[in-house]
Amino acid sequence: MSVRNQLYILLFLCAVLPGCSPDSRQSGEYKIALVPELAGQHGIFVMNSDTSRSKLLTPEATAQLRPSSWSPDGKKIAFFAALRQDADILNQYRMPSHFLLYLINAAGGSPERLLDFPVSSFEFSPDGSQLLYVSAYEDPARNDADVVRGKKAPMSAVYLLNLQTGKHRRVTGFGQYCDGAWAPGGDRLALSFGTEKGSDIYTATLDGKHTKRISDSPGINTQPVWSPDGKKIAYISIVPHPEKGTDAGAYVMDAEGGNKRRIGNVTAYEVSWSLDGRSLLLQSAEGVTLASADGARTISLAQRLVQPRDAVFTPDGREIMFRSNHEGVWHLYAVDLAGAHLRRITGNLSASMFCLSPLKR
Repeated sequence: MSVRNQLYILLFLCAVLPGCSPDSRQSGEYKIALVPELAGQHGIFVMNSDTSRSKLLTPEATAQLRPSSWSPDGKKIAFFAALRQDADILNQYRMPSHFLLYLINAAGGSPERLLDFPVSSFEFSPDGSQLLYVSAYEDPARNDADVVRGKKAPMSAVYLLNLQTGKHRRVTGFGQYCDGAWAPGGDRLALSFGTEKGSDIYTATLDGKHTKRISDSPGINTQPVWSPDGKKIAYISIVPHPEKGTDAGAYVMDAEGGNKRRIGNVTAYEVSWSLDGRSLLLQSAEGVTLASADGARTISLAQRLVQPRDAVFTPDGREIMFRSNHEGVWHLYAVDLAGAHLRRITGNLSASMFCLSPLKR
C-alpha cells in the first residue's frame, strides 16, 4: 500500500471513528465472558480485558452466550442452556433456534431459569430491570413437523419481562422476522415483524399505545439498532434484486423514519453503532467494514482481519474484538481501528461465543 493511501486511511479513521484521539476515548476496564470451542473445555469463563484472572463461572456444557448477555450494570450474565431438569419443557416446545434462558451473577453462583419456555433472542433494558425477548412459544403450530424440521418458520412475537416481578407481556402481534431493541433512554422500542413475504421496522412506547411504522421498502427489514443519541436507527434490509436474487445491506434512517440511506455497498448481515454514534460496524461473509454514519466514507478491514466472526466494538471504543480460527482453533482477537495491530486474547482457552461487560468506572 502506498504512503498516500496509508495517510488517507489514517485521516479517515480519525475523522469518523471512535477512539482515534485521546479526548474521544473512554478510560476504564471491562471483562470478557466466553464459551470455549474445544472438546473438554465446557461452561462459561470470565476474565479481565487484559486476560488476567480467568475463572470458570459455570461448568454447564450447554451454555450459549450472546453479545447482549451482560447486564448494563455488569453484575449479571444471561445465557442459553438446556439442563437435565429442562427435558420436559424442551419436549413441549420443539421450535428450532429456541433455548431456555438463564441468569447468573457475574461474580459466581447458581444459574436461575427465567422462563418456563424457550426464546430465540434477548436484550437487557438500559437500566437492567427488564428483558426484551423473542419467542414462538404461543404459536399453536410450533411443534408441527415442518416447523421442527426447519422447513417452516414458527410465528413469533416480541415480549417484555420484568426481572423484579417475573411478569411478562407481549408487545407485538405474531409474525415472521421478529426482533427488537431498546432506545437508549429505555422509554421506547424499535421492533421488526411481518409475514413470510417481508417485514417492517416500527417504533413503539412501552405501553404499546404509540406504535409507528418507519420503514417503507419492500422485502425484509429487520435487526433494528438505535444510535447512542436515540435519533437514528440502523437496520438490515433484504430486498429482491433482478440479478442477485436478493440484496442485503445496512441502512440508517431517522428515528421518525425519514432520510433513509444505505451504508456501504457490502452485503451486510449485521450492523452495530460505535460508542459516539459517528460510525458503524458492518459484518458480511467477506469480513468487516467500518463506515461513517452518514455513509459518505467506508473502509474495508476484510483484508486486514483474518476470518473475523462476531465482531464488536470494545466497550472503551479503542478496538474491534472478534473470533477467528486462522490458527486452527477458534480464538478471540482484538485489532485497533486501523486494522494495524492484531493481538490474540485467549491463550489455552478457545472461544466459540463471547460477550463483553460494560466499562468499570
